[in-house]
Amino acid sequence: MEKYTLVPKEFFNGDVQLLSQVVGVSPSETVKYVELPSFEAVLLFVPGPEGKEPVIYDLLCRLPQIHDYNKVLFCIDGSVLHLAIGAGDKLLLANSYEAKDFTTALYYIFAALHDFQINPQMTTLYHKGDIAYENQELLFSYFKGVEPLCE
Repeated sequence: MEKYTLVPKEFFNGDVQLLSQVVGVSPSETVKYVELPSFEAVLLFVPGPEGKEPVIYDLLCRLPQIHDYNKVLFCIDGSVLHLAIGAGDKLLLANSYEAKDFTTALYYIFAALHDFQINPQMTTLYHKGDIAYENQELLFSYFKGVEPLCE
């Protein structure tokens, strides 16, 4: 699972050790950060292979590009669901969940939508990566629309 956390920009003083207060970071791991001006936040993370940012970073960068009021973006990478939710220009959620199957991923998506009182029938769901046809059909039965994010 990727290691990251979001910190409000006003609370970040350049101390990347903040990440170790949230997740286990070994001494051999490097912690980097990137500012997210759209959300007045800083993403601290342990880079993946080849120094890549976590998947959630890409979702967060794409969130302001969605013109819907309710923005729900997700990516299933292996057995991990990455989920970003916004309303207007406000970030509501950016998190990753262990989801060994599509049903579990749906559970987390619906639980988050319920928490923020977002009606799936009035919401277009945006996804990064491929989704099996039968899973797309299932999503269409719950959401107003299901759209892929261009790579």
